Amino acid sequence: MAAALFLASAGIGKILLLERNDRVGRKLSATGNGQGNVTNERMGADHYFSDDLEKVGEILRAFGKDDLLRFLTESGGYFTADEEGRVYPASRQAASVTDILRFALSARGVAVKTGEQVKRAEKRKGLFCVETDRGDYRARYLLIAAGGKASPHFGSDGNGYALAQKFGHTVTPLSPALVQLKTEREPIKGLKGIRCDCGVTLTRGGVPLYACRGDVIFTDYGVSGNAIFKTSSRAAEGDTLSLDFLPECGAGELSALLRHKARLCGALASEDLLRCIVNSAAARAVMRSLGIGADIKCGALAGRADEIAARVKDFRLQIAGSMGFDNAQVTKGGIPLAETDGFLMSKREEGLFFAGEILNVDGECGGYNLQWAFSSGVRCARRIAELYHEDR
Repeated sequence: MAAALFLASAGIGKILLLERNDRVGRKLSATGNGQGNVTNERMGADHYFSDDLEKVGEILRAFGKDDLLRFLTESGGYFTADEEGRVYPASRQAASVTDILRFALSARGVAVKTGEQVKRAEKRKGLFCVETDRGDYRARYLLIAAGGKASPHFGSDGNGYALAQKFGHTVTPLSPALVQLKTEREPIKGLKGIRCDCGVTLTRGGVPLYACRGDVIFTDYGVSGNAIFKTSSRAAEGDTLSLDFLPECGAGELSALLRHKARLCGALASEDLLRCIVNSAAARAVMRSLGIGADIKCGALAGRADEIAARVKDFRLQIAGSMGFDNAQVTKGGIPLAETDGFLMSKREEGLFFAGEILNVDGECGGYNLQWAFSSGVRCARRIAELYHEDR
C-alpha cells in the first residue's frame, strides 16, 4: 500500500495492487494487539536480525521513523508514543491506520483488486506476466510484498516464497518469531493467567544470549507476554529461560528481608514468606520448586533465605518449542538480502522487487517490523519510479 501511494505521488498512473484477501491490510489491522504499533522512537538496525544489517540500516535511514510518521500524518492520522517508545495512532485502533491508507489509495486512483490470489509470475518478452485465480496481468515492474508464513489466517501462508523461487531466489530456513514459547509444565503448575513484570534471560548451554524486562504471562503450555515475544526470536528448543520475579531488588537485599520476615512471622505458612513481595501464585511455584511444602512454617526458613532469594531471582524454565506460525507475529528468515541490490531489486531478475517480511529481515517486538515493511516498500517504490522515468 505504501509503495503504491509513493508510485502514484511520483506521477505513475498505471498501478495495480493485488490482494488475495477480501480487503487490504488485514494483518496491519491486527498489529499491536489491535492498537496499531506502527513504529518505535528508538529506531535502528540494532533492533533487527538479517544477513545484511548494514543494508537494513541504510534503508531505515532513507525512510525512517520521522518520515513514516510524516507520511501517515499527511494521510490523515495522529500518532503518539508511550513510555517504551512504541508509536500508536491516537485512536489506538490499528484498523484506523489501514483505513487512512485505503482512503489514500482510492483518492490517488490506485487500482486495487481484492479476492485475487497470485498463482504464477514469470517474465516474458520484457514484461512480468502475473496469473491470478481470476485473471492475467502484464507489468513492467513487479513488487512482491506477500509477507512470510506467520499468522496464515491473514493470508500470509508463505506462497510469496514460491513465487520468488521461480525467479531463481533462495529462501533461508524459516521459523516463527514474536511468538509464545512452550516450556516444561511442572514448574508453572497453578500459574495459568498470571502476569508478572520480570527480568528475562535466555541462556544456551549456560551462556547468556539475551536479556530484557517486561510482562511474562503464564499459560497452560508455557509463557507469553511482551518480554517473551522479544526473547522468542533468539530462542530454540532446549534453551533455558531464567525469570527474575523481583528485578528491582538485589539478591542480598531480598535475602536479608526474608530472614527478618522468617523470624518476625515464624508461625505463618511457608508461602506467606513471599507475601507482598512477589505474586502469590509465583511464590507457591518458587517454594514448590525448592521442595518446601505448605506445611512448613516461615520460622524454619530463616536459614534458607539465600536459597529462596536466589530462586526468586532465577526461576528457570526449559524451552520445549514455540506455538508455531499460526500464533507468530512475524517470520524469521526469508529471501536473503544478498540476493537483492541496495534498492531491494532482485539480482536474478531485473525489475523484480521485494519488500517486507518476505525478506530475511525480522525485528524485535515494538513496531520494528511495521517500520521495516513501510521503509522497504518505499525504497522499492522510489527506485521503480526512477527506472520508469528513465525508460520514458
